[in-house]
Amino acid sequence: MSRNTILWIATLFIGLAAAVLLVAPAAAQGDQGFNETFDDAQLPGWEHAPEVIVTEGALRIGPAQFAARLGAWQDFTLAFELRYSGEGETHVNYRATDQGSYLLLLRPGEVTLLKTAQQSEPQEMGRAATDALNTSDWVTVQIAMSGGDQTISVNDVALINATDPNPLGRGGLVFHSVGQRTTELDDMSLQAQPAEAGPGPAEPAGTLAIPTAAPTAQAPTAGSWQDILRSLSASQGSAFEADVFVVNLLLAVFTSFILSRVYIYWGGSLSNRRKFAANFMLVTVTTTFIILVVRSSVALSLGLVGALSIIRFRAAIKEPEELAYLFFAISLGIGLGDNQRVVTLVALAVVVIIIGLARLLRQTQADVNLHLTITSRGPEKATLQQVMDVLAHHTDKLRLLRYDETSDALEISFVVEFRHISNLSQARSALQELSPALQISFLDNKGIW
Repeated sequence: MSRNTILWIATLFIGLAAAVLLVAPAAAQGDQGFNETFDDAQLPGWEHAPEVIVTEGALRIGPAQFAARLGAWQDFTLAFELRYSGEGETHVNYRATDQGSYLLLLRPGEVTLLKTAQQSEPQEMGRAATDALNTSDWVTVQIAMSGGDQTISVNDVALINATDPNPLGRGGLVFHSVGQRTTELDDMSLQAQPAEAGPGPAEPAGTLAIPTAAPTAQAPTAGSWQDILRSLSASQGSAFEADVFVVNLLLAVFTSFILSRVYIYWGGSLSNRRKFAANFMLVTVTTTFIILVVRSSVALSLGLVGALSIIRFRAAIKEPEELAYLFFAISLGIGLGDNQRVVTLVALAVVVIIIGLARLLRQTQADVNLHLTITSRGPEKATLQQVMDVLAHHTDKLRLLRYDETSDALEISFVVEFRHISNLSQARSALQELSPALQISFLDNKGIW
């Protein structure tokens, strides 16, 4: 083992040890409570969405944004100053874990307390009307938890007293702005009480539940802070599934291969179809990957148009058929990326059948893939009619592009297609019999096999 490798491993272990020593005391301190005046713009101890900021000594949570405090609190008294603007709701999740949470909904003129749990509808534990929330001024909200008993107060007025016979275990805090609401928080304090072993499970400090987006919505399952960040950053909440990702990418490879074979053998483009068709697989797989990524996040989907604009068709697009096949390859990627496998495969089958029938109906028309130039000099030079009669017997398609003739020279350019390489050799031999000084030039012959 080299010296650099040993140093690297030693540095890694030292870093891990330091991280454990730093994180463990912080977690223990977090379970005891905290006081937060939001004077530090870095928000130490908080996890939050990108648009959550500290401004004028207060925490501002914009629409559809969240801020979470890592911890494992069971019996506590939480108090904070609240101010909001815009239509919507402010959600306060506490004792939040992947098993569920208590959800306090703060609406204009009303306070609602819900209990959320996995695979069940939220249960309403209390509701109260209040004029204190019909203002844009700061209000004081207090949540007192003791076992299964809890009291919700606004401006020192107790609004909800509720008891849960099966209380949830320890958990953290999550604040969430729903709708067009912007929520501001300040002067937050959590005073934890010594917790006795209760009926609820004791969750570790690093596991939180995702706050519900609506009062009637079921709380999704999350196992870590990373799950919370991913889910709260995506309003449609589509979870990433590795098996779906792999299957759709494999289908993208398969469908793009079929499309490339169809284009090579049944296409009508004048360019080198085999070389151009090699791009289909990369385009389809890339588009599938882009859609699979952006479909799980509204923020990422906003860049979809820009992501697909990497294909600008500035070069190598010579005919409309090439553009049509390239767009169909992108369509296959979009369909598979959106997990529409049946629709995508059926569309591919229909397109292949249509192209095959069209090819069958025009089977007498060959596709041009070679450029042929013939030059004949001297008094015994060949004539145009002689050259065309010879080529007509050996080519499937013949088209005259250019014809130049002087008193001692003849130059003719064609575009032709040979079905087999043997036809090219036979045509060359037949042309050379017309004149000993005949010069023959074939270009772009990669597409004939």
